[in-house]
Amino acid sequence: MTIQPGPTALLRRPAELLYAAMHQRRRAMARPRDRPWVRTGNGDALRFLFIGSGLAHGWGVSSHRFAPTGELARSIRAITGTACEVEFVGDEAMSAATAVDWLAGRADTTFHGAVVAIGANDAMRLTPVADWGARLVNLLNAVQTGLPKGAPVILVGIPEVHVPNRVRPLNPIAHRHARRLDKVAHRLAAVRADVLYLPAPRLGRYAGQRPNSDLYAAFVLPIAASVASAIRDSAVTASPFVRAERFDRPEVRAIVSDPREEDVAELQSVVQRAAAEFHVMEAMVSLLDGDRAWHVASTGSSPVAAPRALTYCETVVATGEELVVEDAKRDARFSENPYLGLVHAPFYAGVPVHAEDGTVIGAMCLLHGFARSGRSVDLDHLREYAAEVEAVLRRATAAAGWAPVAVAI
Repeated sequence: MTIQPGPTALLRRPAELLYAAMHQRRRAMARPRDRPWVRTGNGDALRFLFIGSGLAHGWGVSSHRFAPTGELARSIRAITGTACEVEFVGDEAMSAATAVDWLAGRADTTFHGAVVAIGANDAMRLTPVADWGARLVNLLNAVQTGLPKGAPVILVGIPEVHVPNRVRPLNPIAHRHARRLDKVAHRLAAVRADVLYLPAPRLGRYAGQRPNSDLYAAFVLPIAASVASAIRDSAVTASPFVRAERFDRPEVRAIVSDPREEDVAELQSVVQRAAAEFHVMEAMVSLLDGDRAWHVASTGSSPVAAPRALTYCETVVATGEELVVEDAKRDARFSENPYLGLVHAPFYAGVPVHAEDGTVIGAMCLLHGFARSGRSVDLDHLREYAAEVEAVLRRATAAAGWAPVAVAI
């Protein structure tokens, strides 16, 4: 007996493609490019980890201070009267399948609790309910393992999903699927200690509008109220330690931690010229350090930082060689990578970016939304762009006063 796929399964692939197209159309919108946290320096401040995607990320504003991260910190302080620090982990494109990778090493005992607000992407892409449940269990396990015993975790329902007018018929389908995913989240919270389910905040007159700080204030207010209530019932204390960003490579620290405007402008010029020459959706400079890939210059919508394990550039750094992927969907190394399915960039070409000591620390790379021949990219020209990037990194490192890593002899 042959089991025929249900209507949701038949729509899954078109929904994924529509999501990818919508994600690319947002490239011209403002988005937070600064550090994803709000800190006070107050040792007595409440500290919350905020894991989010979709609306939680902050499209439409240029800083996390005006995105849900900043709004959450201000709202918690207004309700509790206590200073609050919030660290955001995630991106608009983060899904349940990639959330644990995004979290890698971030949660620790310095937090009083966490807020988890994901699922919009999974609703729009019609992620199978069973897959969503299993992935949400893995994420909650990872979050709670890194928190003090008894620390509350607020699991937020999926807010209303809205799509562009040209694909408006997807809206009711995505809404119904979001409710299915929400039921699973609600049941999970009911059987897990210290996990509290919060129904999706109602956005009222802001629903469906272009994202802005007013919409984000409406989104986070009920979350902040839930956090305040949970904290009152919790006896959790956290140490006064405040996380500092850690860098193994001085070159990455110089261009990520406190970059000079002229260095940022020059790197942006490199990627813009490369995108124009090769006629690709996105050209990017990616620097890998620790567990993250820092996208320090880009012509597209790639996040500021992403789990390095999910990126093409990890292969370039690991092998020290150029990499051309004509069609990731047909390449066994990448076809099952869930992040690549979200950003929908099946074509990739990248060449190594070297530190002054010869270590490969990143890639000068090209991504495109459709498969194409590797012969369409002249790798010698791409290496010339990589050489320009290396020169900028050397100047930035010298200007910052951080010596290159010594080479063992």
